Amino acid sequence: MDILTLCNKIKLQPQIKTRVFEFAHNFDFNTVDKQLKFFLIYEKMNDARLELQAILGEDEDNIKILTCMLKASADAYEIYKTKGISDKIYFDTMKCYTRFINETYKMTGRLYFDRYWWTARQAGCHLFRIDELEYEMKHIDDKIVIGIHIPSDADFSPCAVDKSLMKAKEFFTEYYPDLANAEYRCHSWLLDNQLKGMLNENSNIINFQNRFEIFDEGEIGTDFIEWLYNTESTDYSVLPENTALQRNMKIHLLSGGVIYNAYGRLKYF
Repeated sequence: MDILTLCNKIKLQPQIKTRVFEFAHNFDFNTVDKQLKFFLIYEKMNDARLELQAILGEDEDNIKILTCMLKASADAYEIYKTKGISDKIYFDTMKCYTRFINETYKMTGRLYFDRYWWTARQAGCHLFRIDELEYEMKHIDDKIVIGIHIPSDADFSPCAVDKSLMKAKEFFTEYYPDLANAEYRCHSWLLDNQLKGMLNENSNIINFQNRFEIFDEGEIGTDFIEWLYNTESTDYSVLPENTALQRNMKIHLLSGGVIYNAYGRLKYF
């Protein structure tokens, strides 16, 4: 897999793709080969990303690091092929780049890459999108658990979630048999118990929340604002009120309430 093919397959935004090609054409990837290979080692990927940024230096719109992430992701195709993992899962996973840039554009009106701190997971074969959800092989203490992530474009209906979880179980049993019986966890504002007072008990979010045993209420967070309101603003008075959750959450925030990023353990499939 090369960068051009990958960009075309994931339908990377044309303006971004042009800049990626320009940088890739003039850059010697051998100078960052060690850092890109270290993406494959979970415990080293974050330090490797920091080293990569230092080597790249000034990086307008983070095009340089995006290009390097795409190079590592293109190289990862060989790992997928060696394991026998399908092209569908590979390209569904790598479409994260296009999705992230679209999300940022909706909030800011600018096309740029801001999720460089996250995508070493995809580039390093630690995270896979399987139908609607993403699954990360997270190293926690002395064991590996499967972390569940909810992409912004996911069908979050109970049926779609059931299907994804079932396929994930099959995926890890086949391709990572040591994780066949791994624990599945989620760390998200979607697991905050306060949401039960803001939503109908039959809502998709509450249905998802009920799948988990909450073992830690977590820390106070504000990242939910980006996903729920499509903005980075923390001026709660101007938040939109287009859905019941937006309205109820706004009341909660304006009255001094906070939202927690809770930790949950999947109870069943």
